Amino acid sequence: MNFKNLNLINPIIRAVTEAGYSRPTEIQCNAIPLILTGRDVAGCAGSGTGKTAAFVMPILQLLKRHTTEHKEIRILILTPTPELARQLEENIGIYSKYLPLSQFSVYEGIPVGSQLAALRKRVDILVATPGRLLDLENQRHIDLSKIEIFVLDKADKMLEMGFINEIKKVVKLLPQKRQNLFFSTTMPGSVRHFAGTILNNPVEVIVNPASFAAKIDKQPVGFKEKKKDMLTDTQHKKNIRSLLFTRTQHVTSKLVQQP
Repeated sequence: MNFKNLNLINPIIRAVTEAGYSRPTEIQCNAIPLILTGRDVAGCAGSGTGKTAAFVMPILQLLKRHTTEHKEIRILILTPTPELARQLEENIGIYSKYLPLSQFSVYEGIPVGSQLAALRKRVDILVATPGRLLDLENQRHIDLSKIEIFVLDKADKMLEMGFINEIKKVVKLLPQKRQNLFFSTTMPGSVRHFAGTILNNPVEVIVNPASFAAKIDKQPVGFKEKKKDMLTDTQHKKNIRSLLFTRTQHVTSKLVQQP
């Protein structure tokens, strides 16, 4: 399987090839063809599996197909933190290298004035954190009424960080007719339920889900008066090296002096 088999256009294939992508990952193989058909997709795969490219590459192609002149924002990608917004901005820049598309990001930490100046220009793809996006919309600096594709990135982290109300507010600002993409590293029941409130007749693409709990190694709990005995016992029986943290330098010195 290669990127040509996914029916991606040459400008995108050329860009990802130059970036060192040799062949698509499993999440990309499964998600890209579905997104290109216009379906709503809920994608779940572990970290480092290429989820970002799995939704960015096809939406770039969908934008390319519709080249009518416009000034409105066409794609909205919502992500939880400024750091993730910057990463998305960088990746979109790589994949769209040979396409006449524009992108911009709005997130906390950048002066609002500079963001407003950029928003007055043509923006095809807007990457945003929920708080900054709503602030700008409340001040009527952003119009989300013409969004064609809405992407919720890192959905599980969004819910974990308490952004559910902000996301609901953003969704209410979007047009009813749109394509929705929902990507997450895990897909527990709460995340799947929330996806159901946003997506319309979605297709689920789940690859190596990371939603299963990691194997737990049971360890004893030690109280203050037994800590020394437990440490000595662990060192002697298991013959392991340990890294200990203490609250003060005095406690550290006292611990070192003990036999």
